Amino acid sequence: MTPVAARRAPVTVRTEGAAVVLELSDALDPMVGRVLIDAVASAVATAPERVDIDLRSLMSWTDEGARALVRCRELCRDLPDGLHYRTGRGAGREALLAAYA
Repeated sequence: MTPVAARRAPVTVRTEGAAVVLELSDALDPMVGRVLIDAVASAVATAPERVDIDLRSLMSWTDEGARALVRCRELCRDLPDGLHYRTGRGAGREALLAAYA
């Protein structure tokens, strides 16, 4: 029997120094958008210097999912270094551009 790969969580959270990094994988749809907003709210409650949302592994997105990125910025407005997005080419960049269009 061939082992089945474990499915990766849609949002993973780690710390890098004074920053909390939330990495998205696969799709940014309405459900993942809600998970992301909740994760950012929890991160902000720990009072980091900044929050980074890493969109580089994103493969697809919906308009509602992209709108979650704007809500995340609002949640991070009082952090000393605010919110930063990590993007490259592809779906992550497209989602970010659509969010702020």
